[in-house]
Amino acid sequence: MKLSQLLEYVRNKTNFSALENYAAFCEKYLSFIYDSLQAVIVSQNETQYRFFQYKKDGNFNVTRPINSGLMISIDEFHTSKF
Repeated sequence: MKLSQLLEYVRNKTNFSALENYAAFCEKYLSFIYDSLQAVIVSQNETQYRFFQYKKDGNFNVTRPINSGLMISIDEFHTSKF
């Protein structure tokens, strides 16, 4: 999945009409960051904080810091029960 496809999915509010839809989006995003990032930058001072750098389709932009302690991996998502 490309970043533009993920953004289009988010813009369609009908994709978020039930709780299961949010879980489906989480799976899409976790899959995206597993496969489609340019880089994951780890903060030197606060190692739980990560910055995601997108590839060319995201203009190589870098996200704000993301607390990795609040996220699960795609593997953990698939083994959890929703």
